[in-house]
Amino acid sequence: MQDELLDDKKIADRITANTAKKLKKEKNLILISTGRGMVGPISALGMSFDFYQEVDLNAARDLIVFAVNEYLTAINTSQEIRPYLKEYPFPAKRVKIEISVYSPDRRDLPPGKIQYIECINGVVEYSNFSDLSQPIHTETYDEAFSKIHSSPSNDKKDK
Repeated sequence: MQDELLDDKKIADRITANTAKKLKKEKNLILISTGRGMVGPISALGMSFDFYQEVDLNAARDLIVFAVNEYLTAINTSQEIRPYLKEYPFPAKRVKIEISVYSPDRRDLPPGKIQYIECINGVVEYSNFSDLSQPIHTETYDEAFSKIHSSPSNDKKDK
C-alpha cells in the first residue's frame, strides 16, 4: 500500500512537471509552486505561475484556458494515473491554476490592470492585487473555454 501511495504522487508530480515545462515553452508561464489533494484518491491538482507581460481580459482568458486545458489533457490522457483519480475524466473543478501577472521588467502592474488570474472549482476570476475580493471579471471555466473556442471566423458570413 505504501508503494502505491508513492506511485500516485510520483505520477502526479511527473504530469505536473511535464505540463509546467510545456506551459513555459508555449506561453512563457514560470512555475512557482504546485499542490495536490491526495488523501485517498487524487481529488485535486494545482500549479501557480508568474507571467511577465501585461494582459487584457481576452489575453488573460486565453492564458488561463490554455493552462487548464493542457493540464486536464495531460491528466486525462495518462493511463498511468487514471486508477488513482477520484473521478475520470478529471474535471476542471478539480484543477487549480493561479497566474500572477507582472510587467516585463518584473514590477507590479498599476491598479485597474489584471494582476491575478485563477481557476478554482471551475470558476475563473481576473483580479487586481489591491482587491482580490472584488474581481474585475468572473466566469465559469466552461464559459471561458467557449469564448476562446468560438472562432470569430465561424461567426462571419461571406460577403
